[in-house]
Amino acid sequence: MKQIYLFILLIFCFSISNNSVLFAQDVDEVESCMECHGEEDNTGEIDGEEVSIFIDLNDYQNSVHESLSCIDCHDEIEELPHQEGLSKVDCSNCHDDVLEIFSASVHGIAALQREDKFAPTCASCHGKHNILPPSDPSSKTYIMNIPATCGTCHKEGTEMTETHEIDQHNVVSNYSMSIHGEGLFRRGLIVTAVCTSCHGSHNILHHANPQSSINKDNVTTTCMTCHAQIEVVHEKIIEGQLWEKEPHKIPICVDCHSPHKIQRVQYDIEIADGTCLTCHSDQNLKMEKDGEEIALFIDKGHVDNSVHANVSCVKCHYDVHPENDPVCKDIKPVDCSVCHAKQVSDHQTSIHGAFEALGDPNAPTCLFCHGTHDMLPKDNPQSVTFPKNVPKLCSQCHAHGQPAAIREAITEDQIVSNYSMSVHGKGLIESGLVVTAMCTNCHNAHNILAPKDENSSVNEKNIGKTCGKCHFGILEEFDKSIHSPVFSDTDQPLPSCKDCHHSHTISRVDQDDFRTELFKTCGRCHESLTESYFETYHGKASKLGDTVAAKCNDCHGSHNILPNYNPLSTLHRNNIIETCRACHPHSNRQFTGYLTHATHYDKDKYPILFYSFIFMTCLLIGTLTFFGLHTLLWLIRSLIYHYQHKARLKERETLQHQGGKFIRRFRYSQRILHLMVIVSFLSLALTGMTLKFPDVGFLNFVSKILGGPVGTGFIHRISAIITFAYFGIHLFLVFNMWRKREITIKGLFTEEYTMLPTRRDLIELKQNVLWFLGLGKRPKIGRWTYWEKFDYFAVFWGVLIIGSTGLILWFPEFTTLFLPGWIINVATIIHSDEALLAAGFIFTIHFFNTHFRPGIFPMDPVIFTGRVPLEEFKSERPREYQQLLESGKLDDYIVEAPSRLISWLAVLFGMIFLFTGLVIVAAIIYGMVVIY
Repeated sequence: MKQIYLFILLIFCFSISNNSVLFAQDVDEVESCMECHGEEDNTGEIDGEEVSIFIDLNDYQNSVHESLSCIDCHDEIEELPHQEGLSKVDCSNCHDDVLEIFSASVHGIAALQREDKFAPTCASCHGKHNILPPSDPSSKTYIMNIPATCGTCHKEGTEMTETHEIDQHNVVSNYSMSIHGEGLFRRGLIVTAVCTSCHGSHNILHHANPQSSINKDNVTTTCMTCHAQIEVVHEKIIEGQLWEKEPHKIPICVDCHSPHKIQRVQYDIEIADGTCLTCHSDQNLKMEKDGEEIALFIDKGHVDNSVHANVSCVKCHYDVHPENDPVCKDIKPVDCSVCHAKQVSDHQTSIHGAFEALGDPNAPTCLFCHGTHDMLPKDNPQSVTFPKNVPKLCSQCHAHGQPAAIREAITEDQIVSNYSMSVHGKGLIESGLVVTAMCTNCHNAHNILAPKDENSSVNEKNIGKTCGKCHFGILEEFDKSIHSPVFSDTDQPLPSCKDCHHSHTISRVDQDDFRTELFKTCGRCHESLTESYFETYHGKASKLGDTVAAKCNDCHGSHNILPNYNPLSTLHRNNIIETCRACHPHSNRQFTGYLTHATHYDKDKYPILFYSFIFMTCLLIGTLTFFGLHTLLWLIRSLIYHYQHKARLKERETLQHQGGKFIRRFRYSQRILHLMVIVSFLSLALTGMTLKFPDVGFLNFVSKILGGPVGTGFIHRISAIITFAYFGIHLFLVFNMWRKREITIKGLFTEEYTMLPTRRDLIELKQNVLWFLGLGKRPKIGRWTYWEKFDYFAVFWGVLIIGSTGLILWFPEFTTLFLPGWIINVATIIHSDEALLAAGFIFTIHFFNTHFRPGIFPMDPVIFTGRVPLEEFKSERPREYQQLLESGKLDDYIVEAPSRLISWLAVLFGMIFLFTGLVIVAAIIYGMVVIY
């Protein structure tokens, strides 16, 4: 019933159009055809013989024709069930060009003209419904299967060979034993020659046909499709008489290499290796050449274990002849190009070959690097060309004191010694990593060229590709960066691998040495940016050897450097926060507004920084100039005064030493606070100045002793905490004095003992200056002088200014939650310059006022002992003495002289602090005047 419906459907379609293409499109004839051909038991009759008509649908659907319908090939079918006696499929409907070639071949002539039943057709080699592409390992035309496909007819003993009585010379068996067959069957080398490689696929012609690929005039060309250097090789090894009939024309390949049974070349010369060893096994055999005695002994064991173990002597020494006596008489040096033409050609064009051509006796040759009869393969650990041994091999010429090093004037700390200490050298020599780069990986083995040569593997233009052989991923990144000529179209020179990593001194990029030198590398091209980088904490810390502080690559990237407007750049707006968070985990958008390369010298670009610097500079210069002049005048007047009153001052000094009375000047709490001031200030100054002047040798040395920027930073912050602590304690003590009615608010402005500036201070300043100039008397000083009050309020100013800016620098991420990022730059200028002002003032002006003045030099220990001799008190503070005397309170302040231990400790601590301060100020002056 199903067949009736199908038949009606076919009639309907046929009535629409007689076009077979339309029939194929409108009817699923594959499914219909499989109604009969899909049954394994179904058979049909062809030429009176019952045959199976089964077609495996899976084979068909996996074939190259799976997109075609049955009637595309069986185009006689017009209805189903189809008529009997269909013609054979005509492949020329689609493959007419191939059929044209096939028709002229020996197979085509036999099939089409002679109607030879053994002649192959398309289906014989390609199959019928299961045709697969040649690239499919299951295909009959896959290169591994071609010998078997051809062997169905050409194999010895087949019906075709016996019927035609053709002597096939054991074609298939000979091929399987040949070097080509061994390569295909035993080693799976699908690039080796198979039947179609020599005979062709569809255009197989008789060897006598001039168009045949195996014709005597064409066979060499056929062989040379694989053996490209065949002529170069054969011209060197075939004896002269073979060329006499046709000079300069080599014999065709099959004259020497019998077709189908091609073997490795063995030359039929009547000189065996044993003949050579008859003489050369003698350890005493020697000859004289150029006045030098040369040993001719050859160790057979070395030969048997060498890479040439299966190569006969005459293969290399091809000019040995049995008619000579001895057979090796007048032989020429071995020509390695016989077998290694490419390597020898590369060597001849290399810098080594150039020196050899010039007759340089030190120029390396094949034998120099590879050895002679004991030559080992490069994968043998004992071979001189084994990767781990190559540096040692090259060092025979390139190490210090060796020929190449002397010729190129290379010093000991270059090339070989540098390489051995590099990351490549350590990986190879110390760790035994034979995959690491050694000499030949970069310079090549045979075609070594000078770096200036554009074809050299280490030329500027090629070094990236050379390094990329191992560092492929990095090369991909670099080619997309602004430093790559692929990305940047510029006339300016662009850096290559060796500009940043150098050549033979390549170090690990995560090592301290590489990171600390990185800014110097970048600075060769980016000088102005590097200078501005050194104005920042990152740059100064790097100068001090800090490997943690951000370097160029931490912000800009290493090989993927891009302009900051590029969305892929690490500094692009979308990426910069994450970049900063690598070091600053709590970075925010305003934090990234920090001006990384800003300089206070550029008024137009950074006006806020410029005017901040100008203000601090004026404050520094103005303060130090005024008090410097004040100190200078005081020094001169003090020297004159002491010269004039030398006798009286001597008498007062004698009374002091004889156990005179002392006045208590400072309370215990005041002395402790001052000690905290000294310790914290000296620590802050010392650690801070190491960062401000990193190029000063002494400060750089101090930084290293204290643990580098990390160690000094820790000390600096602890000292800052001490500063805030003594400042807070002092305010508390003042408040406590007010609470106990020891002082009043009104008294702070009117009492004699106030620390606030009063009108009297201006009067005493004027009187003091007149005394300096010899125009008046010295003022009668009371409890506090105007310079002491200035010192006192300088602490308040310093804690406020230095402390607040220090907190900004200490907590920049928190600060920028409320303030813009450029506030960090401003805070850096103010904090640094105010600290410089404080250190300069204390270590010069303050030290002179309190310790270095004539009469108290070299040190006044009163701040440590809290006591001053009565005679000195009368002289230095006459108004305060008179007030105490008149008020009857003088006896309340009289105390015993300090103990010897206290006096000694006071002097010891005082001298240490004084000396430290003087060294710091000397380093500051040196840094400002000499270096900057």
